[in-house]
Amino acid sequence: MSKLSLIFLSLAGLVSIVFGVRYLLTKEFMPYHAVVSGKSWSQLERGVQTAILGMLKIVGGGLMTYGLGMLWLLLPLHRGESWAAWAILTITASTILPTLYVTITLRRYEPKAKTPVVPTVVVLALVLAGVGASLIV
Repeated sequence: MSKLSLIFLSLAGLVSIVFGVRYLLTKEFMPYHAVVSGKSWSQLERGVQTAILGMLKIVGGGLMTYGLGMLWLLLPLHRGESWAAWAILTITASTILPTLYVTITLRRYEPKAKTPVVPTVVVLALVLAGVGASLIV
């Protein structure tokens, strides 16, 4: 595995972990959620707040798991086990592509909402570049 591949994939994993922790630790929805919903957090009923926080915790856990999985898969990838590259692409497709779809959909619904489209695209690009670099070497 090339150093470039290691750097790209490590960054993708770390960015995902940071976003996962952010969503796990949040006490209310993100500012872009307020823009999309047209309501502040305090305007939501307690039950709705509870449901939203639950979903955000699930998203956070999923992103953190994805990032940690990426980092663990660097070990077999470094040993030259080609299955790891396919595993990275598989978990990326099942995690990052739906995330990208939702962030774009929310932004299309409310263009003023600053959804995390750019970080999502960056993670996707890092993974594609990292896996590509690992297969070339």
